[in-house]
Amino acid sequence: MNSPTPNFSARQSFYADTPLKHPARVVTDAPRGDPPSSSGRVIGTLTGVSLLALSSGGLAVRYTPLPTHVWVFAAVVAPFLLSAAPLALVVLLWSHRWVLSAFAAGLTVAIVAVQVPLYVPEAAVGECVPVRVMTVNMLYGRADAKAITAEANDRADVLMVQELTPQASRRLKAAGIEKNFRFHRLDPRPEAAGAGIYSRYPMATSARIDGLQRAMVSTRLRVDGVRTEVVVASVHLASPWPRRIDGWRRDFDELPRILAELAAEAHDGSTIIGGDFNATIDMRPFRRLLNGGYRDASEQSGAGRQFTYPSNWRVPPFMGIDHVLTRNATTVSTETVTVPGSDHRALLATVLVPRG
Repeated sequence: MNSPTPNFSARQSFYADTPLKHPARVVTDAPRGDPPSSSGRVIGTLTGVSLLALSSGGLAVRYTPLPTHVWVFAAVVAPFLLSAAPLALVVLLWSHRWVLSAFAAGLTVAIVAVQVPLYVPEAAVGECVPVRVMTVNMLYGRADAKAITAEANDRADVLMVQELTPQASRRLKAAGIEKNFRFHRLDPRPEAAGAGIYSRYPMATSARIDGLQRAMVSTRLRVDGVRTEVVVASVHLASPWPRRIDGWRRDFDELPRILAELAAEAHDGSTIIGGDFNATIDMRPFRRLLNGGYRDASEQSGAGRQFTYPSNWRVPPFMGIDHVLTRNATTVSTETVTVPGSDHRALLATVLVPRG
């Protein structure tokens, strides 16, 4: 019996017409970004190095004694230059400049380590009494006395003023400041030299402090619920510009001694110093004041930088030269408010004073 001859052509046609249930997968290499061209690397390197120079300068100027006006101006812009470091890192990584990238990464870490503490609040310890303080520069006494009085009535227990002129003190009185702030220690002087303190709390003693080029006054307040009297002072340091910088530097050389004397006067009690320091927290002379237990209120509350000057330009304030310093107390909040007629925003702080 003969076997039937297989029909290969029909079988081939069958397989040709039948689709594959599992089609073969084509494996291709994952797309990769093209490396920058030689000209691109050059431009990226130059840009990255320039950004590194700006950020390095911004960090370095924090630790210089600021001997001239140029250095002071550099310290003003320094915090805005620090953000150039992470930008430099991105650009240098793109340019495949690994050594420079490592330097940029290290610089970024150093800048973060310097800046982060400004935004970490400190917790108060023990039972405390909140004391609301407000400090404002009156711009040769021209600031709106009614606006200052209204703001203080609503939000302050202690008001510290600088550039208090005799006319300004009379206008504050006419605005009704003494209705709620019945206790005061004033040293009004012409133009920018005067200072004063208004308080809801009784004043045990008060004094004028000599040694600076402008007025500085202090007082001891009897705060309800606090066993030890609270030492409070209003200060206004000399301006580094447009005058010679020598007066500014002399005031910063003298102020640490004054702060130490006020701390000794307070003993284990609290000290609150407010005013126009004509320096930012990025300036080494100001940070030298933060010794012997003194803290900057904005840093202590985790608010970072509070820009207060200039408030009468078309651009927002870009310098934080008004400060509240505390010792044996904890600031839990700070903010700034616009004061009509002044070139400074007022700085308000809530300070927790231990009951003792």
